[in-house]
Amino acid sequence: MKLKFKTIFVVGITMTLLIIILLSLLSPMLLQEAANLDKDQTVQELERVNNNIHSNMDELRMINRDWAIWDETYSFIVDRNQVYIDSSLENTTFENIQLNFICFINNQNKLVYQKGYDLENHQPLQLQTDFYNVFLPILHNKDSFSEKNLVSTKHGLAMFSLESIYRSNGQGPPTGTLVMGRLFGENVIKEVEKELSIDLTFKPNENINNKELLMVENLNETKLKGSLLLIDYAKKNAYEISFVKARSFYIQKKNSVNHITFYLITVSLFSMLLIIFLLNRFLLTRVSNLSMELKQIQTQKDIRARISGSKNNKDELTILENSINETLASLEDKHNEVRNLAYYDQLTFLPNRYMFFQEFTKRIQNNNGEIIILFLDLDGFKRVNDSLGHELGDTLLKEVSNRILPIVEGYGGMIARYGGDEFLVLLNYKERHVLEMIIQNILMEIQKEYRISNFKTFVTGSVGIGVFPHDGCTLEEVLKSADIAMYEAKRKGKNQYCFFSELTGNNEYKLLMELEKDLKNVVQNRELELYYQPIVCSKDEEIVGVEVLLRWNHPAKGIIFPNKFIPIAEESGLMPVIGYWVLEEAIKQGFEWKQKGFNKLILSVNISMSQMKDHSFIEVLDNVLSNHLLSPAMLQLEIRESDIGFDLKEVREFINEIKKRNIKIALDDFGAEASSLLSLKELPIDVVKIDQNFIKNITAKPLDQILLNGIFEITKGLHLDVIVEGIENKEQLKYISSCINTKLQGFYFSPPLPAPDFEKDILGMDMFKTEQEIACMSVKME
Repeated sequence: MKLKFKTIFVVGITMTLLIIILLSLLSPMLLQEAANLDKDQTVQELERVNNNIHSNMDELRMINRDWAIWDETYSFIVDRNQVYIDSSLENTTFENIQLNFICFINNQNKLVYQKGYDLENHQPLQLQTDFYNVFLPILHNKDSFSEKNLVSTKHGLAMFSLESIYRSNGQGPPTGTLVMGRLFGENVIKEVEKELSIDLTFKPNENINNKELLMVENLNETKLKGSLLLIDYAKKNAYEISFVKARSFYIQKKNSVNHITFYLITVSLFSMLLIIFLLNRFLLTRVSNLSMELKQIQTQKDIRARISGSKNNKDELTILENSINETLASLEDKHNEVRNLAYYDQLTFLPNRYMFFQEFTKRIQNNNGEIIILFLDLDGFKRVNDSLGHELGDTLLKEVSNRILPIVEGYGGMIARYGGDEFLVLLNYKERHVLEMIIQNILMEIQKEYRISNFKTFVTGSVGIGVFPHDGCTLEEVLKSADIAMYEAKRKGKNQYCFFSELTGNNEYKLLMELEKDLKNVVQNRELELYYQPIVCSKDEEIVGVEVLLRWNHPAKGIIFPNKFIPIAEESGLMPVIGYWVLEEAIKQGFEWKQKGFNKLILSVNISMSQMKDHSFIEVLDNVLSNHLLSPAMLQLEIRESDIGFDLKEVREFINEIKKRNIKIALDDFGAEASSLLSLKELPIDVVKIDQNFIKNITAKPLDQILLNGIFEITKGLHLDVIVEGIENKEQLKYISSCINTKLQGFYFSPPLPAPDFEKDILGMDMFKTEQEIACMSVKME
């Protein structure tokens, strides 16, 4: 996600959260305040209703009090005067003072008279004779006379007033109690509605135990209900006066909150756009430009490039841009230092072999013609370096470089120091006479006198010339060709040059290089062959083993023996591949012979120094034995005495690992090295193969007999098996057999043969041969 979109996302989320937080804090507070105002207003309305009802009760009480201290009322209680009833208790009286019933009760709580009137229907109301009994419990509580009360009657809820009846002058005891009341019905509710302009509802309420007389309840988002609870004196019945009204404050406040929300969102959107615009104008665009410039620098891999920077701004981003430019400048300096160390010789400041290789590759890509490489080596430099010292020797190398450099550069070439006193020159194709002139100029400059720190000295140069692609398809091959030509120039007398192409095919260096080149594909081209030579018992000449010998059947040069190409394979790193092929093919052949009944035939395979150093050899050996089902006891590995001098400890560890697998170790060419006895002492060898030089003149030289007998005594004392190599005639056989019962190997029995010939001629026939047959095979070919 780009930074711009991230910024929009972050700012948008921030503004949204800010709005949500503000509304979550502000909205409940405002709405709760409005709800409280609606509740307070409803409570006020309920109080008005309650006050109105109490006002009616007060009015009723005042009327009752006036009647109770009226002398005629006092007399009526005493004499029950009919005139009082006819004149004072007419229907119009009930209409005028808005009464529904009146009761006269004497001091003995007996009814004197009672009458009812239906104000709603404007007709008398028939009261049952025990109607007044509902007020008797109240009369027993004298404190209730002064209270405003409600009572449940058979005609419904009524408000009433009780007053004691006295004379108008207040003298004398009361003669009874006057009860006046008014039924609390729809007529009363309508009067209250009319006076207060409120739509009221009156109905019974079962919640008699509710302590709250004024109740407010939210019905929904827009309406609420106010209720006034009326409870009769006996607290057995309850009635509810209620009304429903709009939540005007709440609705108004909610609309205000919605408007505020809309305004906040609008302002936030505007603010977000403004913030994004300002960030994009003053920050994001600059960051984006900075990123693009850095990416371009990365893509082009140009450490010389710099960030353009912001000229009109002086802020942290400008500091960052300057820091990046300083870093790039520092990287450029370090790169130049590293490049100088990597591609230039630190003594002569000439290009080194790595830069030479790059220049060679570049010229190959840009030039389809020939490229010439001169391999220059100074003649006599070692003499100067040893006699005058390394410091003066280094000075001489600098001076030689300074002399050659202008000549080479004058012809569009490159000169590089290859190492020591060796230099390389790279030139595009030149005519033969031009190239020879360049080389002669170089040699003439080199052989001039040098004055170094008050010393005079002379050196010359030998030059070998290799031409790409005629003398090699790669730089390494052309360099080897030029190197070989340079050594040929030295061999011819030094201070001269030699073309590799002019070397004869019999030149030793050229032959070695050609062999190394061809050796790379020897396994893939199936040019390697295995030959087998029998190992026999001296007692009965029975075949007890066979040594596997490697041959290279070169398509042009014919059979090449191991002593010619194994050292090259060791040096070029090809030995692991060749060694693996030999091991696998030999074990495969051994298993085939085992299946044909040759169960006691020990297979003796030579291994090289590089194979002993290869830590994966043991694993490879295990896999080959496992794949071809050959018993390890039928395998014997031969190591040359000349290969064990590199590290006796490492060789001992290797031999111990081999012997853990029940494989025997034979020490080949014993006696040819100065450390032969040390090898027997330090290494757990099983078999000693005595070098053929001890056998060659054994019958004619007494010294050889003494040495050989001494070896026999040593091996016998160490309980080692012995194989005597180089048996070429019957006299040697007789002498060895007379000295020791051992194993023998040599051309007397058979030369090394390919597997089919060995199986046919050796394993399938008698071993005895005539002297003439043996003489024909007496040339050693190993």
